[in-house]
Amino acid sequence: MVVGWTEWQPFSFRDKQQQLRGLDVELVHAIFQRAGYQAKFSEMPWSRVLHELRFGTVQLAMSANITTERQQYARFTHPYREEQAVIIIRRQDEQRWRDITSLASLRERADFNIGVLKNFDYGNAFRQLMTEPEMQPRLQIRLRLDQLLKMLRAGRVQGLVLDPHGMQGLSDDGDILSEFKIQLPLEQTPVHLMLSKESTTKAQLHRINQAIHQLKQSPDYQQILDRYQFRSLQP
Repeated sequence: MVVGWTEWQPFSFRDKQQQLRGLDVELVHAIFQRAGYQAKFSEMPWSRVLHELRFGTVQLAMSANITTERQQYARFTHPYREEQAVIIIRRQDEQRWRDITSLASLRERADFNIGVLKNFDYGNAFRQLMTEPEMQPRLQIRLRLDQLLKMLRAGRVQGLVLDPHGMQGLSDDGDILSEFKIQLPLEQTPVHLMLSKESTTKAQLHRINQAIHQLKQSPDYQQILDRYQFRSLQP
């Protein structure tokens, strides 16, 4: 199966030797080994992954939340891990935004603009917030995380939404937590593998679901999570 992937540490990335690594990459290899499949990883922007999935030229995408739109062209496996979305801010702005402690208080601060990645989903609560007309001018949508990070550092956005595990991929030098801090946890959600309806079958979905179950019952699952200091899904 062709698996679309995007640079997103620690989930999928190339190391210094240009070898493909990451939590999701290792989990997919372990799942496919049990399902009897092989993965052919193809790098592309996330928006293109979804486009290719719709037309069947990519068979599988990783780290996907279930949405109504995606269900039109994709099948979702059982959850294979969890993720959490948070809003980070510049540490130097900590006092300025100290009153933002909920989505309701975030909504009230019209001077707080938010950077988000195009076609990424951050859970139900934030998804609903993004649809509100008064929030539309405050959203800065970009294709790449490095673009949003540059905007945050320059003060062109006041916050950036990401999985906190992804903070380790934001910088190659120094302690990233000295520059940014988590201001607002949003939502913890189960994530799934997403299979193209155009080029996969329900039987393949069932086979992969069985493999996910087998993996989560084995010591290999926790060992992979531990390598990336990732917390396990509850049974």
